[in-house]
Amino acid sequence: MTPPYVLSSWHRINAYGEPIRIYIEGDVDSVGADGAVTANPTPKSDFWRQVAAGDPGRNTAYLGQPCQYVQVGCSANDWGSARFSKTAIDSMEQAVLNLMKKAGAKQAVLVGYAGGAQLAGLIAMKHPDKVAQVITVAGVWDYQDWAKHQGLDAFKGSIDLTTWRKKRQKLNQLHFVGEKDEIVPPELARTWSDKVVVVKGATHTKGYNKIYSKIYGEEK
Repeated sequence: MTPPYVLSSWHRINAYGEPIRIYIEGDVDSVGADGAVTANPTPKSDFWRQVAAGDPGRNTAYLGQPCQYVQVGCSANDWGSARFSKTAIDSMEQAVLNLMKKAGAKQAVLVGYAGGAQLAGLIAMKHPDKVAQVITVAGVWDYQDWAKHQGLDAFKGSIDLTTWRKKRQKLNQLHFVGEKDEIVPPELARTWSDKVVVVKGATHTKGYNKIYSKIYGEEK
C-alpha cells in the first residue's frame, strides 16, 4: 500500500533476489507552457515508459508519480506546488520499498526523469544502504532552486531541500542533461552536482537514445 495515493507501476521480475532498477516518471505534464497547473498530470508521452521497457536487465520496474494515471483522492495542488510534499515523498518511498520486496532485492538503482530525479535522490538519502546508485535524465534536483532560476513562484507545499542539497554529494550518482535543454539547462544542473554529463544535441524530452546503454548499466 502507498496511502494516500494509488500509484501506478509495472515490473518485470526474472531474477528473485538480485538488484532491481526502478524508473521514476517525470512531471513534464504537471504544468502547462504558461506555468499553470494542468487538469491531469499523466504523461502525454510514453518516453520514460519506453526507456524503462527497453532495459534488458532481469529485474526492472516503472513507477508513476502521485496522481498520474489514477487520480483517486487527488486535487490539482497534489501535482502543483505540493508535488514534493512529505506525503508524496513518503508514498513514493513506500512504493520503491514494495517493488524491492517483490523482487527480493536488497539493493536498487533509481533512475529518475525530470522531477522524478528529486524523488529518486530523496529516497536514496533515506535509504543509503538500499540504493546503490541514482541516475537522472533531464533531472531537477532542487525544485525550489529551479523555480527561482526560472523566475517562478516557490513550491509552497513542497519540502525545503537546503539541508539535503549539502548532503547529496555522498550519493553514488550520475546525471545526464541535454545540451539544448531550456527547462533544466546544463549550467544550472552543474550547480547541483559535479557528476553531470551533457548529452550533445539533446533537449528536455529528446535525444537521449545515445546514452541508454549507460542508463541500463551496460556501459560504465
